[in-house]
Amino acid sequence: MTTKKQGTNLLYELIAEAKTYSDTIIMGRGDPDFDTPPHIVAAAKQAMAEHHAEHVPAEGILPLRKAIAERVKRINNIDVDPETEVVVTNGGQEALMLMVLAVMAPGDEIIVPEPNYNTYHDALKFSRGVKVSVPSSAETNFRTDPAAVRAAITPKTRALLLVSPNNPTATVISREDMQEFISIAQEHDLVIIADDIYDLFIYDDFKHVSTASLPGGKERTLTLNALSKSFSMTGWRLGWVVGPADLMARVKALKAATTGGTSIISQYAGLAALTGPQDAVQYMADEYKKRRKLVLDALDDMGMVYGVPQGGQFVYIDISFTGLDSADLAQKILSDQHVLVYPGAAFDKDRGQYVRMTFLQPEDKLREGLERMRVAMKNIMAVR
Repeated sequence: MTTKKQGTNLLYELIAEAKTYSDTIIMGRGDPDFDTPPHIVAAAKQAMAEHHAEHVPAEGILPLRKAIAERVKRINNIDVDPETEVVVTNGGQEALMLMVLAVMAPGDEIIVPEPNYNTYHDALKFSRGVKVSVPSSAETNFRTDPAAVRAAITPKTRALLLVSPNNPTATVISREDMQEFISIAQEHDLVIIADDIYDLFIYDDFKHVSTASLPGGKERTLTLNALSKSFSMTGWRLGWVVGPADLMARVKALKAATTGGTSIISQYAGLAALTGPQDAVQYMADEYKKRRKLVLDALDDMGMVYGVPQGGQFVYIDISFTGLDSADLAQKILSDQHVLVYPGAAFDKDRGQYVRMTFLQPEDKLREGLERMRVAMKNIMAVR
């Protein structure tokens, strides 16, 4: 059943089955399990009463754009003009679609390190652009080799996608590699589409570096971010794109022509998030560190091979030793123990030997889910 589907359709099919079990533990979800901080909710309620009839410009209200400009300067070391270089979006999903459509014309090629977030593949279909994949593997912790990117360039190459920390591999691009990617983009006059959405969740001694913060990066980079992950605001749909004014003019025009201004309620909530207390972000980051250790210890105990998550909220696991395709393995674990992990085939049709797990559940749920997964894997290997 599942092996006949790929991408989002495959995930939807598994999620639908998971909902039929009363005790399902979802170990692949990408949405934070924490509540939105109360001061943000309060700001939204106030906005409903005081700003519900306010005109909403396509690029977003200026106070929020100023707050975003301050945020990307403080955290990402990117200087942007809030008047011309910031556009507020309906979450990260719209942001990535706008970036791809602003850059890609039919037939243009974009280099995509794989595996990667599957919605970028969907956006490319709408733009009629061509994805040129550059693969990576668990053996190198899913590092994308700049030499492989350089070798993939053709006269039709228009852009390079860089997601760091990556979804689903949780790999963080080093400063050295990032600078090399920028050099390649300069040599071939490429636009860089950068996704920084997990920039506040970094582990061990790894460091997040924004592409636009490095020499030669700002003038050719569109950078996406959102409040979904950092403030547990997935349902609020509040994100942004920043970049050079010429490219941002195209992003703004596309935004105006498609959805218009983002919800005024969400914008004032976002303003409260960026300008108010930040302790909730640190609390989530600390919890993720503890959960990450719990998950990795359990996977080590099961003898699993995976890329060590350097950032984000994911673990990408090599399940080739089972002899099963990732969709079939996810199906068996779900049916046997009511635990849902996400098959790698949902992120890349050629990644059927991987599954994605996350640590976006309370510790007690994680422990139970991991123990059930251990049972399921034992059962699977017994009949291998």
